[in-house]
Amino acid sequence: MDGSVVGARAWNGQRRRHAVIAAVIAAIVAVAMALAVVPADAGWAAPVVAGKPSKPGGGGGGGGGGSQEPAYIALGDSFAAGVGADSYLDTSCYRSSKSYPKLLDADADKRLVAFLACSGANTSAVVTQSAGMPSGAALVTVTVGGNDVGFADVMQNCFVLVTSTCAAKIATASSIATSDAFAANVAAVIAAIRSKAPTARIVVTGYPQLFWEDPNTHANPKYAWADEVNAQTLVLNAAIKRVAEANGATFADVVTQFAGHGIGSSQPWINDWSWFRTTNGFHPNAAGYVAYAGAIRGVISGG
Repeated sequence: MDGSVVGARAWNGQRRRHAVIAAVIAAIVAVAMALAVVPADAGWAAPVVAGKPSKPGGGGGGGGGGSQEPAYIALGDSFAAGVGADSYLDTSCYRSSKSYPKLLDADADKRLVAFLACSGANTSAVVTQSAGMPSGAALVTVTVGGNDVGFADVMQNCFVLVTSTCAAKIATASSIATSDAFAANVAAVIAAIRSKAPTARIVVTGYPQLFWEDPNTHANPKYAWADEVNAQTLVLNAAIKRVAEANGATFADVVTQFAGHGIGSSQPWINDWSWFRTTNGFHPNAAGYVAYAGAIRGVISGG
């Protein structure tokens, strides 16, 4: 065989291998960016505060018009921003018009005057968000804690790429969630809110279990680590609830609302991972945020 042909084939093969390696690296980077979602200063992006004309109106998102409705402020991470529901109002924080803050804004008894929640925010970022709160809030909701315990790391290593570090990532998340430092960070969020809104009702939400489990096998048909992550979600929720209630806030548990609607169920309210819609993966869809809003309404009306 002609040496030049052999050399050309070898060169082409080497280029293909380099291309594959580059594609894999790019995919890993894309996963990390999609799950960590958004910039390092995610906790401080411009709030969505556009006014709305009248009610009921599907949630317009801001003050204006001299309404006498009690002022409502929404803080938190991607679950508070509405990631997964599409209809995004911005691409810096991925706040959605179908998020639970926007759904609550449509109620006759509250008006969303500042939508500060931002995808990627941890407790420190939410403390920063609270600094931008306008005065006079009667209600403040916040979802936070998942990013502190490494939500993105667990999702990436247990469900997207499935690496040998999955068990360690889950163990680390559990250790952080039950630590004094995590409790102090959640308490700091509530204290920061209280300093800006001394008389506000503060509602801290938990997280849904992301995966459906077969009632007979207690396993998810697709993901081997689903039951472990579901169990640790309960650990995280319990830790958040303890701190919230110890610091005068109300805890809204959403696990019951999402029961039977996790990934793998016949009617999932959580988006499964997709390489074509990486932003939405492992977050509630529009129906899921309806459930979130319902849980919050329940604790507000309950006293």
